[in-house]
Amino acid sequence: MGRSGNGPVLAMVVALALTAGGAAQAQSLSGLAGQLLGGGQQQQPATPPAAGQSALPGVAGALMGQGLPSLSSAGTDNVAGLLHYCIQNSLVTQAGASSVLGGLLNQGGVSRSSPGFTTGQNGLLQTGNNDTFSLSSLTDQLKSRLCDMILSKAKSLL
Repeated sequence: MGRSGNGPVLAMVVALALTAGGAAQAQSLSGLAGQLLGGGQQQQPATPPAAGQSALPGVAGALMGQGLPSLSSAGTDNVAGLLHYCIQNSLVTQAGASSVLGGLLNQGGVSRSSPGFTTGQNGLLQTGNNDTFSLSSLTDQLKSRLCDMILSKAKSLL
């Protein structure tokens, strides 16, 4: 598969970095974008937006330092569903994930049939404003990192 279709994704990552704080972050995220897209080649960052213009207004899931979305908008049911996804796909590197999932499911208000759980079970993180972020868009290494973050978030909800 050619790399020509990856340009818009790279441009989005770089534009988010420019919106969030400057060209230095854009260059560091440019390398991360190569990882996210499965390649190791360095690419040139996009031109920053003109003064007073936002690069990508309304983009859900702010990028964190590792290029991973924030879990702050995910509800307990979505976190539980995501943890289920991570366990089923052997993406959690820490022990005890199944017992944490059981603890969440035993809490009131968390059900395997809830829309948030189902969304998470399908590998979709709810990032707010009815937007989702698909874990399938990440490399396996970044999926594992995100799944470890999900487990930590799940533990904090118990």
